[in-house]
Parts: sequence; structure tokens; C-alpha cells
Amino acid sequence: MSQNNSAAQKFDPKAALEKMGPWPEQKFVISAYRDEDFKPGLRSYVEYRDLGMREATGGLVNAHVNRRAAPFKKEDVSQRHIHDIKFQMVYVLKGWTKFEVDGEGEHLVEAGGCWLQPPGVKHMVIGYSDDLEVLEITIPAEYNTVDVENLPQYK
Repeated sequence: MSQNNSAAQKFDPKAALEKMGPWPEQKFVISAYRDEDFKPGLRSYVEYRDLGMREATGGLVNAHVNRRAAPFKKEDVSQRHIHDIKFQMVYVLKGWTKFEVDGEGEHLVEAGGCWLQPPGVKHMVIGYSDDLEVLEITIPAEYNTVDVENLPQYK
């Protein structure tokens, strides 16, 4: 499902790329599946498998597969937050996830589905299957995740 809006239709990608300036040198990389490559990360209920894109792109792009390390518990998972990011795309490899995005409502995305999450949009996970695995691609590779309750306008 795609949605068109007039801002996207008027956008000039070539001009945006020129404005960004030179990209870092990129290296060829292959990441083979190994179960032992899944590591703890930002969230205690998620394990992350780095696909090597951060190093290959000089920190411009991150790509990782993440899977759930614990069953869904609302008190641990459902915290409204934002990412200080330019681009975030999530593709569901296995299982399903349910989340809420400010201004967009609740969504259930199952294996084979994906979404683009705009920069700075407030969102919250409200459910997932125990077998959930997603591919997540972000620009930049390093970014901050901030719980909405910690933003100055909410204090």
C-alpha cells in the first residue's frame, strides 16, 4: 500500500542528493546468517544481528535483523518514543507486529509487509508475535531514541 501526497510529488531527489554532498566510500560486504550473531541491544526484549552496513558505509546506513528475545509484556514494551533519524524502513521477515503511530492510527503488519516511519514521529509498539523478526534499515546508522515523556514539551 502506498500513499501519495503533494509534498512527495514535488520533491527533487537529485537536488537533495547534491545538497547532501559526497557520500562516504562504501565497501563490499556479505553477511551470512549465524544464530550466534544475534546480540542484546537497545531494548531488553530484542536481539539484534548487525548486517555490516554501518562499517561498509562509513556510518551512513545501518541495517540489522532484530528478533524478539522475550514475549510481549505491555509494561516493558509499550512506551511512546521517537527516533532522531532521517530514514527508517522496517520489513517483517517472520511473525507480526502491531503498533500505533501519531496521526496514522494502529497498524498490524505481518510477514512480507513493511513500513516507512517518518523522522521524529511518535510511535509505540502495542503487540508482537513471539517469533517476530524484522529487517530494519536506518539513516544515519547512529541515532537517539527518546521516550516521549523525556521530551522537554512533555515535562
